[in-house]
Amino acid sequence: MKDWKKIYSNNNLATAMMVTDLLIQNEVPAKLLDRQDSSYVFLGEVEVYVPNDFVNIAHVVLKTIEQNTLEA
Repeated sequence: MKDWKKIYSNNNLATAMMVTDLLIQNEVPAKLLDRQDSSYVFLGEVEVYVPNDFVNIAHVVLKTIEQNTLEA
């Protein structure tokens, strides 16, 4: 994925999907790359990528998510 940068990874597919959805809702193009083993889902991670031009915006969205989670 040329010109895309990994901004998030997790071993929980559902969490990574939520992050991807929140980025997309905030008009940040995002793609999910599942690198988990198909037989052993606890091996490997799920990664979220955004275009290089959106990295700063994506980090702001992620920090907002973290702050809202900690405050809840």
